[in-house]
Amino acid sequence: MHADLIGKPLQMPWRLRFDRDCLIVLRRSLLAVAPEEGCALLLGDSGCDPRVRVVWPCCNVWRPGQWGMDDQADGRGCVNPSRQTRFALDPLEQIAAQRWGRRWGLVVLGSAHSHPGGVPVPSRTDRLWAAVNGVMVIDAGAGGLAGWWMERSIPGPDSTPVRPAEAHPLRLMSPEGASLGDTGLSPHNSHCCTFDDGSASGV
Repeated sequence: MHADLIGKPLQMPWRLRFDRDCLIVLRRSLLAVAPEEGCALLLGDSGCDPRVRVVWPCCNVWRPGQWGMDDQADGRGCVNPSRQTRFALDPLEQIAAQRWGRRWGLVVLGSAHSHPGGVPVPSRTDRLWAAVNGVMVIDAGAGGLAGWWMERSIPGPDSTPVRPAEAHPLRLMSPEGASLGDTGLSPHNSHCCTFDDGSASGV
């Protein structure tokens, strides 16, 4: 067993690989809507060694009280939530991405979103809203980029409150397997330079 998997659930990956252009597309698309949170779907090869091959930018369609979810403060000091501190993926875009992916032999690995001016760590709201097990990538601009495996808790009786998903760090890596950061946080890699505002350019 790889050392990064010790103490983590079985069948979860220990790393997430990005094709060379995908990280650039991801960071630029998330930055484009700042100061609101940007969001995107990540499509690629699944299995024990997932690889992101396509970034599918999405609209942030969050609105107060959406789907009956709790919008209380989430530990980031957010008392009055807005699209600057919340995101929601458009279900129609999710369906379109899934259909497109099937046509090209790709699957939706998970999602990505930004934390403008924050840190690349899942908030309590992120963990509550995680609908299924899967990848979550968070871009905090100058604060760094991080990958996570979100593990949903097993549903209990109807009276059992929804528990936040567990977030396990994933190592972000290049297609060749070069680590993008020993801690999973990486504001740059060997194929892409990022600047203080979170934008990127290939090198």
